[in-house]
Amino acid sequence: MSMKNSHGRFVHPQELLLRTDWDSVEHCCPGAAPATPMILRHLLDDDVRKQGAALRDLFQAVTHQNTFYSATAPAASFVAAILGHPRTLAKVTDQHPWEAAHFGEKPRFLLRVGLLDWLGSTAADANEEPPGGLQADIEAFRALRPALHDAIRPFLTDNEREIREAALAALLPLLAAPELAHHGEELREAVRALATEETPYRHQAVRTLTSWGEDTTPFQQEANTTTDTRTHAEGVTDDPPF
Repeated sequence: MSMKNSHGRFVHPQELLLRTDWDSVEHCCPGAAPATPMILRHLLDDDVRKQGAALRDLFQAVTHQNTFYSATAPAASFVAAILGHPRTLAKVTDQHPWEAAHFGEKPRFLLRVGLLDWLGSTAADANEEPPGGLQADIEAFRALRPALHDAIRPFLTDNEREIREAALAALLPLLAAPELAHHGEELREAVRALATEETPYRHQAVRTLTSWGEDTTPFQQEANTTTDTRTHAEGVTDDPPF
């Protein structure tokens, strides 16, 4: 399966990978985690176990401990480009086998949702003051924000509710880019609706409305009764047991 680029031409995922000199960039753990292009290839593997492991590696290696590396921006470009690939609709888990054996299996989720979560959490990390990582690597990601917005926005109208919600949540931190801030008004009603739903993204929606100057007291009261049930590897702080 190939992706369409901005000119309507189909681009094979392998061609997307060839656009980066992967020998010149790295993630947190060279020699411990798979190389970044291998992680990205495995996102589209036929084996859902490899897909789930690759998603885990995105969180634990490419943005380990919420830090930007030289591989982060090119990886984000690739992930954004494959969001529409049919294999991102695979149901995956990002648990290690030993975690499932010891603590029980968590519910599987659509890989596309996990990829949107990774893009959104990375965009949120880029808004921190200061973000973790070298400035050049942070700025390389920030420069992608308009392109990431354009890649994610079509999924706001996806048939699957969880994809729509994940796409909206992924877009919100991108609006910190000055050139994207005006899109906030277009999304306001959708964010209000998200703030009333029993979803892992409710708290983010409430925080966003607060940052926009809205009175979110009613939303906060509702949100306090809902547990954040996100199951993905977001926010991992321990050293990854590769």
